[in-house]
Amino acid sequence: MSAHDHKLDEECGQCACGCGGHGGGDDGDSEVHQLAVAPTFSYHVLGMDCPHCALNCQNAVRMLGSVDDAQLVYATATLNIVKERNVSDDDCLHEVLATVRSCGQDLDLTPEEAERLSAERSWLSSHREQVLMGISGAALAIGLIIDHALGNEQAAVPAYAVAALSGLVFVAPMALAALKRRTADMNVLMGIAVLGGLIMGFAGDSSTFGDAAIVIFLDQVGEWLEGWSMRKTSGSIQALAKLAPDTAHLVHGDHAHDVSVSTIREGRRIRILPGERVPLDGIILSGETSLDEAPVTGESVPQDKREGDEVYAGTLNTSGVIEIKVTADEDCTTLARIVSMVQGAQAEKAPYEGFIDRFAAVYTPIVVVVALVIGIGVPLAISLVAGFSGAVWHDWIYRALSLLVVACPCALVISTPVSFVSAITRAARMGVLVKGGAFFDLASRVTAVAFDKTGTLTTGRPAVIGVRCFDGADPAAIIAIAHALEENSTHPLAQAVVAYARAEGIAGTGAEGVREVASAGMAGTVAGSPCFIGKLAFACGQAPVPPEVDRVVEELGAHGATALVVGENGRIAGVIGVADTLRPTTPETMRTLKGVANVRLLEMLTGDNAGAAAAVAAELGGIGYSAELLPADKLARIAELRRAGEKVAMVGDGINDAPALAAANLGITMGAAASDTALAVADVALLSDELAQLPAFFRLAERTMHIVQENIVFAILVKALIFVLVIAGVAGMGAAVFADTGVALIVILNGMRLMTRWDTSW
Repeated sequence: MSAHDHKLDEECGQCACGCGGHGGGDDGDSEVHQLAVAPTFSYHVLGMDCPHCALNCQNAVRMLGSVDDAQLVYATATLNIVKERNVSDDDCLHEVLATVRSCGQDLDLTPEEAERLSAERSWLSSHREQVLMGISGAALAIGLIIDHALGNEQAAVPAYAVAALSGLVFVAPMALAALKRRTADMNVLMGIAVLGGLIMGFAGDSSTFGDAAIVIFLDQVGEWLEGWSMRKTSGSIQALAKLAPDTAHLVHGDHAHDVSVSTIREGRRIRILPGERVPLDGIILSGETSLDEAPVTGESVPQDKREGDEVYAGTLNTSGVIEIKVTADEDCTTLARIVSMVQGAQAEKAPYEGFIDRFAAVYTPIVVVVALVIGIGVPLAISLVAGFSGAVWHDWIYRALSLLVVACPCALVISTPVSFVSAITRAARMGVLVKGGAFFDLASRVTAVAFDKTGTLTTGRPAVIGVRCFDGADPAAIIAIAHALEENSTHPLAQAVVAYARAEGIAGTGAEGVREVASAGMAGTVAGSPCFIGKLAFACGQAPVPPEVDRVVEELGAHGATALVVGENGRIAGVIGVADTLRPTTPETMRTLKGVANVRLLEMLTGDNAGAAAAVAAELGGIGYSAELLPADKLARIAELRRAGEKVAMVGDGINDAPALAAANLGITMGAAASDTALAVADVALLSDELAQLPAFFRLAERTMHIVQENIVFAILVKALIFVLVIAGVAGMGAAVFADTGVALIVILNGMRLMTRWDTSW
C-alpha cells in the first residue's frame, strides 16, 4: 500500500490498520490517542527523531481548524489525518504541511503532490538538519583542535561559537513553535541551555563556549541516531512488504506478459516461474512446486504445493512452474494484512509505556522548576547572606543549565516503545502476529495455557491410524476394498481412507454397483465379490459380527477413533481405525512449553469423551484435560482457571472457540495466514498451522519484558544520579548530555537486540 493518501480499505472489508482482538487482557492500560474513524489520508513524516517531538507535532496538527483528528505514530513515523468535512483535501494538507514543518519535520510528498501544493523545497531546505549538523561538527572539531592540541582556548572561541550557533539555528524554530503552543519540549530546554552557555561565554567565561558547542552537536547527533535506529526498526516490516514483486506474468491463452501487480484483479490467472516470488495470493490451477513460506508463516521447511493448494504473496517458488488463480488484490493479500496489522500493533501502547509517559510528564516540569531554583533562588539567597559574588552566580547558573539538559525526557520516553516495536517485528519474522506491546506483557505473565483439541493440537482432518484383520485377511486387501468402494465419495472418512491407500501405493480394482447409505456405509461389487464398508450398525446388516470385532470397535471408540468395518463375501474381513491425529509438532511443543517463562499448567479442552481425551493427554506427556465440553463449558473452564489466580492463554483456531479466546487473558489463534476470522479474534496469531512457534513466542515475551524493565530502570537511575551530581557541582554539561542523548542511544540499542539473531538469550 502506498505511503500516500491511504484510505479505508473498503475492498478488504476492514480497516487498513488491521485492528482486532478481543482485548481480553484486562491488565492493559493503553493511553495512546486512537482515531475514532478511519483516516482521510496518511503520510510518512520525515525527520521524526524523538517521541516527545512526535507528541508535540501530533497535538499541533490536531489543533488545526481543518483537521478533525490526527494521530502520529512515532514507531512508524506515520501521520494519520481525519479532515473536517467542509474543507478540501488540498486546503487541509496546506495547513498540515506548514504545521509539521514548523515542528521541524516534513511530510513525504510525491513530486506530483509537492507540485500541486506548491510545496517543493530546495535541496538545502530538504537537508537543513544534515547541513547544520555538518557545520556544527566541523566547527566543533576545529575548536577542539585549537583548544586542546594547540592549547589556545581563546582562539578556539569563534569556532565554538559557530558550532553552537549552527545548532541553535536548527533548534530555535522548533523551540519557538513549542513556546507558541505553551509547551516546554526538549528543543526549548536544549535551546535555553545552549543560549545560556553562549551568554555566559560572552560574559567572560570562555570555557562555556566549548560546553555549549559540545552539548548542541551531541544532541543533534543523538537525535539523528535515534531517528535512524527507529527507521531501521520499522524498516524491517517495510522490507517484508516489499517481498511481493511489483510485476507478474499475466496469462492470456497460451501466452503470458508482464504487467503491474496493482492492475491485476481477483480471478485473473498468473504464472510463477522457479526462483520467483509469488506476487499475489491465489489457488494453484496447474503445476506442482515447493514454496519457501518462511517470510509469511514462519515455516522453515519449504512446503510442497499442487493443484488446488493455496499460495501466499511474498513466498518463494523454489522449483516448478505453476499457474494460479488470483484470490486477493494487492492491498488485500495475506502479506499486506500482516504488514498492516504489525504497523497497527506498533501504534498500540503497553501499560509500561503509559507509566513512562505519565512519569515524563511530571519529571520534566519538576526538573525545570528545580533548575530555576538552582539558577536563581540559590545564588540569590547566598548573595543576600554573604553578599553578591559573580563567581557564585556563574557556578549555580551553570548547574541550572546542566539540569535543563537532564530534564529532556527523550531517554525515558523512548525506553519502552523501541523494545516493543523490535519485539513485534521479530515476532512477525517468526510467523507470529502480536497486536500490541501489551500482549508481550500479558504473555510474560501467563501461568496456564489451555488448548482446544480439534484443529489445534490435532490436524482437524481424519486419517487412518491402523488396520485390524480377521480370519487371516491381508491388510493391503482390506485397504484395496475400502479404496475401491470409497474412491468417489466426498465424505471426510472416505477421503482419509483413499488418501491412506494412495500413500501406501495400494490401488483399488474398481467397484461396480456402489450404493451409499447416508452416514452409515457403502456397498458394491469389487473384483466380482460383494463387499461393504461402514459403521458397526451398518455391518450388522451385511454379515455376522464376531465378538472380537465388537471389542476392536469399542477399543477404537474409547480412544476417540471411528471404526470402519470392512466385509467381503458375507464375512467381516477387518476394521480400519480413522481418527483426527496430532499435528507433527504438537508433542515436542508440549514438552518444551511447560516451564517456558511462567507457564506451569497445560490443559486440553475437548468435546471428546473422557477416554479419548485421556489417551491424547497421555500421548502429550500427561497434560491436564477437561472432556465432553460444549463451547459454553470451555468458556466456564477458562473463567474457573482465572478465578483460581491463573493468568490464562487460550489457544484455538478462532472458529468455534471464540468465546473461550475472549474469556482468556490472552487469546492465541493458529492458521491465521489462511483465515480472516483467526486474525480478527486473536491478540496473538500464529500464521502457520503448527504450534512450533508457541514456545519461542513465550520466550520472546519474557525476554522483551526483561529488556523493557532494564531500559526503564537504567534510564531513571542514570537521570537521578546525574541530577544529584549536577546539583552537587560534581558533574557538568558533559554528564548531562550523557544522561539525555547517551542514555537514549543505549536503551535504543538494548531494545533493538530483540530484532537481532545474535541475541540468543531468549
